[in-house]
Amino acid sequence: MRIVDAVSTPPLADPNMIPLREVMSTDLLIVYEGWSIKRLVDFFDQHQITGAPVVASDGELVGVVTLTDVLRFQSHPPDMQHIQATADYYCGEAAQHFTDEDFRHLRDRASTTCTVNSIMTPEVLAVDVESTLASACAQLLEERIHRLFVTEGKRLVGVITAMDCLRIVTFH
Repeated sequence: MRIVDAVSTPPLADPNMIPLREVMSTDLLIVYEGWSIKRLVDFFDQHQITGAPVVASDGELVGVVTLTDVLRFQSHPPDMQHIQATADYYCGEAAQHFTDEDFRHLRDRASTTCTVNSIMTPEVLAVDVESTLASACAQLLEERIHRLFVTEGKRLVGVITAMDCLRIVTFH
C-alpha cells in the first residue's frame, strides 16, 4: 500500500466572519407589483427565469412570484367577485354600470388586467445585509429553500442562494 500526501489547501475563511455584503449577488432581476400577469410571463420568458422578487414602486420588497403562481392563476382564473373588486378599484363609480358582457370581457382578459400583486406570495424570507454567510446558509437549510433575499431596512439589495453557499465553501 502506498501512502500519498494529501494536497494542502488553504483553510476556509470562517463563515461566521464573512458578511453577506461581500458574497451576495447584487445583479437582480426584479418585477413590480403593478405589472400585469402577461407582462410578468413575458419577462420570465425573456430572461429564462422561473421566479423573481416583487418590489413596490418605492423599492420596498413586498413579495416573491414564481412560474407556479402564474400557472395556478391560469388554471383558476379570477371569479366574478375578484373581477368586480378589481373593476371597482380601477373604475370607481363607473364599474357599477358594467354589464355582464363587460365583466366577461374583463375575465377573458385577466392576464392583462390582473396584477402581480394579486398572485404573488407576500411572505418573503429575507436576511439583513449585515448578517453572516453562516447564518444565511443555516436559514436556507432550516427553511428548505433555495434563495434568500438580502435587505437593508425594507429595501432589496441582493440575493444569496444555496448554490452560492456551496460555491463559496467549495472554492474558498
